[in-house]
Amino acid sequence: MREFNGLVKYQMQQYFSTSKFVMPFAVLMILLYSIYSSKPVGVMDSLTVSCVFLFLVMVWVGVTACDMEDMVSEQILILRVQSAGKYYVSHAVFLFLLGMMVSAVAVIFPVLMDLWNQGQLFERPFGAADLAGGFTLMCLSGFSGASLGEISHPRLNKDRKTAIIFTFLLAVTAVTKTALLNKVPVLAVILWVLPPVSDVMAIFADETYFSVNKYSTAFIILLLSGMIWTAVKIAGLKKKGF
Repeated sequence: MREFNGLVKYQMQQYFSTSKFVMPFAVLMILLYSIYSSKPVGVMDSLTVSCVFLFLVMVWVGVTACDMEDMVSEQILILRVQSAGKYYVSHAVFLFLLGMMVSAVAVIFPVLMDLWNQGQLFERPFGAADLAGGFTLMCLSGFSGASLGEISHPRLNKDRKTAIIFTFLLAVTAVTKTALLNKVPVLAVILWVLPPVSDVMAIFADETYFSVNKYSTAFIILLLSGMIWTAVKIAGLKKKGF
């Protein structure tokens, strides 16, 4: 466990030693301000839209995070811990923790904006259940996005331009999936593999509060999506080798 924690800490330090986090964070703040700059704001609407923003931002983070991995350093670390699987899982945990940090910002921002507006920002009071539920879904949306972004890993596709364009096309398709399926239902045969961020928006489209059944459904499909895309990336890297 100590080795594993060391790997996660090392990757976190490596990421924040660069300036790669600055642009995604700045874009996120602009997007959040666009949601909460006018009132009244629907609580559920704003939280689900924030999940979409977190997903897209973390796709960006996933792409840049795997792009900064040095092949030689990666090999050395894998040899040191004597487990490629442990290294790859630690990278997934690093991305999840990064998503938690970004999600914390995304849920604190509306709380501060509500205080600034003397409690008049939302259509109804923004409660602790909204804060906890929104934070969890944002974390999972972010993890799903980062996992999708990681399939652009240089060892899986050395043509960086093609890999990045393809990954962001997948991300945009995931966000617009519900609208696409309404127009062309047959696309469900292939689009089911994409992260379900669009499905989460549809689940809570007419909701005023989080209900146990719908929240559980959103939680499970987001978690499974992140785990599946992470597994796909790890399997691909193991098969590809160095």
